[in-house]
Amino acid sequence: MRKSFLDLSRVSSEKLLHRRLHILIIIFSILTVLLIVRLYFLQVVSFDHFDTLSETNRIKYIETPPRRGIIYDRNNTVLADNSSLYSIEINIKDAKNIKKIISGIQKEISLSKQEIESFYNKKLNYSHRNSLILKTNLTDVEVAKVLSIRYKYDGLDVTASLLRKYPYKEVTSHVIGNIGYIDTNDLASIDKKKYKSIKYIGKTGIEKYYENILFGQKGYKTVEINAKGRQIRDISEKRSIPGNDVHLTIDIKLQKYMYSKLMGYSGSSIAMDPKTGEILGMISVPAIDPNKRLRNYNSYNNEIKKLKSPMFNRAINGLYSPGSTIKPLIALNGLQNKIIKPETEFYAGPFFKLPSSTRRYRDWKPEGHGVVNLEKAIVQSCDVYFYMLAKNLGINEISSFFRKFSFGQRTGIDMPFESKGVLPSPKWKLKNVGNKWTEGDTVITGIGQGYFLTTPIQLLYAASIIANKGLIVIPKLNKNIGREKDEKLLEKENFLKNDIDDDWWEVINESMYKVVNEKNGTAFWTTKNKKNNISGKTGTVQVYSLSQETDEREKENLPDHLKDHSLYIGFAPKDDPKIVIITVLENVGSGSKYAAPISNEIINYYLDEIRKEY
Repeated sequence: MRKSFLDLSRVSSEKLLHRRLHILIIIFSILTVLLIVRLYFLQVVSFDHFDTLSETNRIKYIETPPRRGIIYDRNNTVLADNSSLYSIEINIKDAKNIKKIISGIQKEISLSKQEIESFYNKKLNYSHRNSLILKTNLTDVEVAKVLSIRYKYDGLDVTASLLRKYPYKEVTSHVIGNIGYIDTNDLASIDKKKYKSIKYIGKTGIEKYYENILFGQKGYKTVEINAKGRQIRDISEKRSIPGNDVHLTIDIKLQKYMYSKLMGYSGSSIAMDPKTGEILGMISVPAIDPNKRLRNYNSYNNEIKKLKSPMFNRAINGLYSPGSTIKPLIALNGLQNKIIKPETEFYAGPFFKLPSSTRRYRDWKPEGHGVVNLEKAIVQSCDVYFYMLAKNLGINEISSFFRKFSFGQRTGIDMPFESKGVLPSPKWKLKNVGNKWTEGDTVITGIGQGYFLTTPIQLLYAASIIANKGLIVIPKLNKNIGREKDEKLLEKENFLKNDIDDDWWEVINESMYKVVNEKNGTAFWTTKNKKNNISGKTGTVQVYSLSQETDEREKENLPDHLKDHSLYIGFAPKDDPKIVIITVLENVGSGSKYAAPISNEIINYYLDEIRKEY
């Protein structure tokens, strides 16, 4: 019995073992089948997909930015070039611990607090970019030290690039403008595909206006990388196409001379060839070296704090009352409407009063000018004469006439952000001030004060029309472009040349010539060199209202910000103008004392030293 029980137990154990073995074989078979199916799926069905992924991990496509076009002056002197720049970049996507990376870099080279803060600000504001610059303008020693630790940190790299270099620094800063880091404002208006992987774009001046010409076309290269993303070798390359060069009308010799004359002031000066519209020099002061913005941002910010709006381009954006510089145009308006004749005389006492008002509109000369005609009124800049003339013309006629000279409109110069200025009218005042126009508003408009605001480029434009006796030229900075006149401009030119008698133009030009060359002229005594037959008109613009109780200002106690602006327009030679100029100096005093002599020195320098070289 016992043997029988043992035999049965052994048989039962063998059956259990066989059953388990069968189950294991079945499971193993199923797993083997699944493995074969999976391998088939990976090796055959999904081959293309995983082959692409594998290749992507091994191969990297890098877009290469184009070399930016070079900017030259009219004589092929380089005004904006490209130079090599080494920078520390951190790839946010690959970096595992940014703080650790920065700490590691600080052990090797100096990083300022501002540089670190700027990096984190970029991280917040430029979330569309993977790589961000931590420090730029590295020395060779700094490059070597960072490269020696690069292997320790994923995402850390030293990159070489071409960055703008402006050899004439502050002298050309406003006209050339500058490039800057692409920000969210730029992203709203640019072609994102075109500028993908591009760090910089033109921000102001010529750099911005001709961005599409200067930029060029991107290229790319295919490189092999290792597991840490380091480049091993180049596989293929399509070279980028450099941007086109731009040749300007600026003469750098004149530009430097103009800048030397305006150093220490706040204001602007522009010189132009009245026959072609070519801008010969354009200065706005104060100014900052644009190289510092790209290479030494801390120094750049410190200078901004010290200076009076150095980033502001006063030449095309500064808004000033034109003052007495527009008196020749008021006189021309009076002649054209037959309200006055050249010989018409008025008694110009110390002030003018409207019949219905007790307010005194004072002349700059406390005792008045006595009996004056048109020529004497322009030569001596008699305010009372033009108060009376403006009242007789009326604001609607004045505004309509001034519109022919493009006041209140952009001149069309090839610069971005040009301001329109303000050409006042009853409609304008009601809309912008909320009050009705008064006769008093008309009176002070006659001497270029009140609501009337112009930019220096607009005054230059108007002065060129006077110099050309009605011919209109559009200011330009690109030497290789033509400036077509549209129908509205041709209509204005037709009026100026055909509706205004040639004799009237001659009267105005002769009067402006005597401003500089006759003893009673407002620019006679301050213009020491009387060569080149210069014609001009001074302007002194009040920045605060005089009391009705006094004829004179206590100038010795006047704070700088309340001092008059000094203005001057001029051209030469009188009978065949080769240059026209505008100068505006803020808060310094009279136009005859400051802007006039500086402008006339610039004219003489151009005609005597530069033009003879052409």
